[in-house]
Amino acid sequence: MNKAEIAQFQKKLEIQRQEGMRFLKQIEEEARSLEVDAAQDPADQCVTSISRESLFEQSSQRRTSLRLIEAALRRTENGTFGECAGCGGEIPLRRLHALPWTQFCLRCQEAIEQEVDSRLTGGSFAVPLAPAWRRTG
Repeated sequence: MNKAEIAQFQKKLEIQRQEGMRFLKQIEEEARSLEVDAAQDPADQCVTSISRESLFEQSSQRRTSLRLIEAALRRTENGTFGECAGCGGEIPLRRLHALPWTQFCLRCQEAIEQEVDSRLTGGSFAVPLAPAWRRTG
């Protein structure tokens, strides 16, 4: 990948980070607006509780996205952007255009998802020190 392509991805990631920060600020403002001092009937309390839970979930998802975006930005700076963290191979541009924050090629991502799925369906929730998809390389 050349420097111009990396710069394009960096710009795209910066925009996504700014949008994510704005969204988080908006969620925080909405959460503050739910803090009502007046007495509420049980139905209002239920609606407020559900709204708070929804805002918390949205906030949590956005914070996770922001962490992935910031990690991708660090990779653009240290020269490892576009390199798979699992196998060390190159992540195809098509995948990076779809998910610029991704750190895995499709093959490694599928291996991770299969391992997680097998653990969840097999009843084993213990996480090894080095996942199987990483041990083979």
